[in-house]
Amino acid sequence: MYRSRFYLLLCLAFFPLNSLSADIVRYPAIEDSADKRSNYPIALLELALKKAGSTATLQSTSARVSKSRALHLLETGLELDVVWTMTSIEREKRFLPIRIPIYKGLGSYRLLLIRGEDQAKFSALKDDAALKQLMLSQVHDWVDTDVLRQNKFKVLNASSYQSLFQMLLHKRVDAVPRSVLEIEAEQQLFAAQGLDIETDWLLHYPGAVYFFVSNKNPQLAEKIESGLRKALKDGSFDLLFQKHFVSQLKTMRLSERKLVELQNPLLPPETPLRESVLWYKPN
Repeated sequence: MYRSRFYLLLCLAFFPLNSLSADIVRYPAIEDSADKRSNYPIALLELALKKAGSTATLQSTSARVSKSRALHLLETGLELDVVWTMTSIEREKRFLPIRIPIYKGLGSYRLLLIRGEDQAKFSALKDDAALKQLMLSQVHDWVDTDVLRQNKFKVLNASSYQSLFQMLLHKRVDAVPRSVLEIEAEQQLFAAQGLDIETDWLLHYPGAVYFFVSNKNPQLAEKIESGLRKALKDGSFDLLFQKHFVSQLKTMRLSERKLVELQNPLLPPETPLRESVLWYKPN
């Protein structure tokens, strides 16, 4: 009995607890059953693990968590193994980033979700200085919130993703900037209540959404990066991206809009902006 217990303690000393569950990779549960935003990153993560030769299966947390809560859980390593989120200098200090932008940088191209009745007001705006006089909303713990404020936009904090749309519906804000990859599905959810995609403006700042893992789990980071690199090389990364996004990008008319370029002082200097294969450039 003593030998068995000693052997168990010896194994635990040499093999961290997370390695005992190496066949499971845990990610944050989606915030709402109707929310399809996680479909693509989950599929990409699954593809990366497969390309890396891993037999690990993906498993969501039992309960929905906010972004800040998810990052806290990732840091402790108790309930989460991987999170996908916008990078920042602060986040890359706390976690291990896999520096391959999963949305090819398109997450930083932002359209405005507005009340349809206000379109004429937005069309009449002469420049970005006029746009900055309107009130926007973002969730309080998003990197986007700080980026907009750094660029002198007025931003009212939202406590959660769902409350963004309620604030807009109740006329507490004029618009909600949303990723070009997400806004169409979100508009459809609220079309009957009069929300629409603004037709004239496009905001952009350099940024990237990465997979992040705990600093204590470099093996998982290496595995995900290896799989993503292989998927980029054999074209399966691009095929998955096109399957999820290309058709809807055609309807956005990005090249016809008034482009407002923003600075992103939160962007880490290690961001691979010169690695062209990692980025999608709208025409």
